[in-house]
Amino acid sequence: MELHQVRYYVALCKTLNFTRAAEACNVTQPALTRAIQRLEEELGGPLFQRERNLTQPTELGRLMRPLLEQTLTAAEAAKEHATRFRKSEVASLRLGLAPTISGRVVTASLQELTRRIPTLDLELKMADQDALIEALLQGEIAAAFLDQRKDLPERLNSWALFTERYRLAFAPAHRLASRDAIALAALDGEALLGRRGCDATMRLQELCAAAQVAPRLRHLSDSEEHIQHLALAGLGIALVPEHLPVLPALVTRPLAEPALQRAVVLAVVSGRRFSPALDAFIRLTRTRDFVHEFAIAA
Repeated sequence: MELHQVRYYVALCKTLNFTRAAEACNVTQPALTRAIQRLEEELGGPLFQRERNLTQPTELGRLMRPLLEQTLTAAEAAKEHATRFRKSEVASLRLGLAPTISGRVVTASLQELTRRIPTLDLELKMADQDALIEALLQGEIAAAFLDQRKDLPERLNSWALFTERYRLAFAPAHRLASRDAIALAALDGEALLGRRGCDATMRLQELCAAAQVAPRLRHLSDSEEHIQHLALAGLGIALVPEHLPVLPALVTRPLAEPALQRAVVLAVVSGRRFSPALDAFIRLTRTRDFVHEFAIAA
């Protein structure tokens, strides 16, 4: 069954006249007649009774009309939606964001993109790095903000956006709150709070082990917010990225040398065609001065 056959059929249902139906579809009457005959062969019976100048739908024709009209309506709606998409009148954008990356990395770009495409629909997926990488590869999201790591899949293409250091966060009454910076040696015997699978926490443990410092990793959680609340309750020290918002009551201090830092990248799957919305979002994000933006926000 071809779409033009359905269109000719619907026109004939409305006009009940082969000549007028052909004129409405801008085809010759023989071409319309042949298309209707092929449709009847495919559906297994006549759709119209032809008696001289009188044309009436058969029982099968009446049964098929609402179904084929729905088919034609859906096809025309899909064509219209595709046309509007190409003109960027409607667009959707699915992004991924790791929990430890500040939401500020997406807001300015989205504000400008929404100004350009007012009907933009956004889906923001928050998950750990491995889950976001898998979502990228499976096509569930179009782009993701990730920690730059050596083990990022070769299929990903990424652009470095900014580098940030990690800070230690703890309750105001903690014994380290009076210090301007925290040396590794000061972490000996301290309880560390961490997210499951957090690369930075593992790197901090490696640095401590090399310096023969033995903190205790406790109270693992999947939620960055929960980790911060545990730290505020005095249950340990949290490791937080420099530009990630923290609870106002928490005290944060930089880690003294050796500094612990990371690079944040915007990643997509190499070779995939960008939608107009994604292309614009990538261009807007890559041209931003994140260092200046973070400085103003601070």
